[in-house]
Amino acid sequence: MSQKKKKSNVMLIFSIMLGYALTYMDKNMIATAIIPIEAELGLNASQSGLLMSMFFIGYTVMQFPSGWLSDKIGPKKVLLLSIGTILIATIFFGFVASLGLLMVIRLLSGLGHAGVPTSSTKVVANNIHPKQKMFIQSLILSTSGIGGILAFTLGSSLISINWRYAYFGLAILYVVSILMIMIFFPKQGKDPHAKQKNKIPISVVFKDKNVFILFASLLFLNIVLYGYTSWLPSLYENKFGFGIKEISTILSINAITMSVGALSSSFLVDKAFKGNNKLFAIITVMICAISFFVFALAGSLWLSIIMMFIFTLTSNATFVTLFSWPHKLIQQEVIGSSIAIINIGSTFGGFLSPIITGYLITAFDGNYNIAFIAMGISAIICGVIILLVKTKPIHTEEPSFS
Repeated sequence: MSQKKKKSNVMLIFSIMLGYALTYMDKNMIATAIIPIEAELGLNASQSGLLMSMFFIGYTVMQFPSGWLSDKIGPKKVLLLSIGTILIATIFFGFVASLGLLMVIRLLSGLGHAGVPTSSTKVVANNIHPKQKMFIQSLILSTSGIGGILAFTLGSSLISINWRYAYFGLAILYVVSILMIMIFFPKQGKDPHAKQKNKIPISVVFKDKNVFILFASLLFLNIVLYGYTSWLPSLYENKFGFGIKEISTILSINAITMSVGALSSSFLVDKAFKGNNKLFAIITVMICAISFFVFALAGSLWLSIIMMFIFTLTSNATFVTLFSWPHKLIQQEVIGSSIAIINIGSTFGGFLSPIITGYLITAFDGNYNIAFIAMGISAIICGVIILLVKTKPIHTEEPSFS
C-alpha cells in the first residue's frame, strides 16, 4: 500500500471516529440532560424511560434499510444522510418544550443514528486490509468512550447552565463531522468485483445462523449497556446525593474505562486468546454479570464505583468483540446488511432497557438495586447465547485497496 493511500486511510478512519464519537456523546448526554428535563416537565422515572427509549424505536426500524443501502449505494451517502438527519433532530431538540415533541424528535434522531454503525462497518470491509479489520473496528468503537467523555465534560458543563445549550453545541460538532466526511472520504468509483457481488442474494444473510445468534447476544448485552448508562446519573443523584458536577466527574472517568475496554479487546483476543473471540467474550461478560450483582448489593460508595468501572470495562470489551466478530464470520459483500440485522438486536435491547429499568425503579419505590440485578441476569443470558456461535470462518476476497 502506498504512503499516499495510508495517509488517506488514516484521515478516512479519523472522520468515521469523529462521527461515531458524536453519536455516543448524543447517546450519553441524554442520561444527564434527563435530570433537568424531568424537573422542567415534571416527569417520573417511567416517562423518562419512555422518552429515552423512543430513540431506539427509530434506531431499530432504520437498521436493515441503512445496512442494505450501504451495500447497494455505498457507505458515504448513507453516512452523510444519517448524520444530516441527526443534525436536524439535535437542533430541534433544543427548541421544543413538551414531552410529546421531545419523543418525536428522539425518534427522528434514532432513525439517523441507525446508518452510522452499518455504513462505518462497510467502510472498514471495503478499505482496510483483512488482518487489520478487527483492530480498526475496535478502534472506531472505542470512540464510544470519547463520546462519553465529551458528554460528561463539555455536555454536562452546558447542561448545568441550560440543557438546551448542550444540544446546540452538539449540533455545531455534527456540522464539523459532515464537512470532514465530505472532504476525506474517497470517491466511490466502479467496483471491479461488482458483477460477482451482485450474484450474492440477500437470502444468504437470513440463512446465516450466526447473524441471529449475534443479534440475540447483543440484544441482552445492550439491555446491560444502555440500562446503566441511562440510569447511573440518576442513581448517584438519588442514592448518594450527588449534583451534576460530581456525577459528571465520575462518569467522565468511567468513559475512559469504556475506551480502555474497547481498545484492549482486539489486542487481548489476538495475543492472549489466540484469536478465540468466543472464549474472551464469555469470560468478560460473566465478570460483567458478577460486578453488577456486587454493585447492586454494595452499600459503600467506593465499592459501587469500583464495580461500575469493572462492569463498564468488561461490558464494552464484550460489545466490541461481538460487533467486530462478523469480519471473521460473514462475507464482505453482505456485511452491511448482516451488521444491520445484528445491530437491530443491539438497538432493540437499547429500546427495552430504559423502559424495563424505569419500570423496576418505579415499581420498587425508587430502589435501583433490583434494576441492576436484572442487568446482571441479562449479562448471563448473553454469555449463554454466545456459546451457540459457530466459529468456522467464511472466506471472502480481500479488498482491492484501490
